[in-house]
Amino acid sequence: MSNMLPDIAQLEFNTTAEESDSSTELGTSYQYDFNTGEFVLIDGKLVTVSDIEAIKVWVEKVLRTERFVFEIYTRDDGNEYGTTLEDLIGSVLPRAFVESELKREITEAVTRHPKIESISNLTASQEGSWLEISFEINLYDGTTINQEVAVNG
Repeated sequence: MSNMLPDIAQLEFNTTAEESDSSTELGTSYQYDFNTGEFVLIDGKLVTVSDIEAIKVWVEKVLRTERFVFEIYTRDDGNEYGTTLEDLIGSVLPRAFVESELKREITEAVTRHPKIESISNLTASQEGSWLEISFEINLYDGTTINQEVAVNG
């Protein structure tokens, strides 16, 4: 009886395919309009963004996502996606403590991205229930990105 399955030992794989330089590729994402809460569509198709714009979308998403609220972001290691900024916005705790916690929380969330080394020049101001955050994202490749995010508490 003949074997209908291929002999795996005889298969050859092309291991010399072009490899991408991960230090220059910063990924792709879908453009999201945070004001309307909708993905951006052109002719019924999602609009993709890449490199710096993809990182900016990722950062805004992570800062606007409340940690421990959405089951989809639950992880066994406790390293959930998102932040707990809502607890700090409008807090009656001492201002110095709130500012320190904001910096820690934002830094911790943003630097989870594999291309982001650190953030710097963080400023935050509150306008009603909104927290306006501004900072620089420092990538491992030396690139610096200015980012502004408004988070509703």
